[in-house]
Amino acid sequence: MLASLVGCQTPLITIKESPKKVDQTVNLTGKVVHLAPFLGNGAYQIEDVTGKIWVVTTQTLPQLNQQINLKGRIKYQSLPLAQQELGDFYLIELERLSPLEQ
Repeated sequence: MLASLVGCQTPLITIKESPKKVDQTVNLTGKVVHLAPFLGNGAYQIEDVTGKIWVVTTQTLPQLNQQINLKGRIKYQSLPLAQQELGDFYLIELERLSPLEQ
């Protein structure tokens, strides 16, 4: 059963492989490696063995180094600069999941 739960997770690297993934909903598990509090909401960066991604949330920020499971919607922020695209993918947190709900 544990193997089937792990199989439901989306590795971060697959999110960044295709712009067609924008607006898709994914389940992720990762360790919180950075926090960015804002007025009324915040963001945190999670990391797994494949990479890192920022997550924007309206919930209370998780603890640094906490292992977190979440459902989120993939977004992309374009940042054209000097004829290069420096944008990146991020997630809008939809729900925090307990390990059994993955």
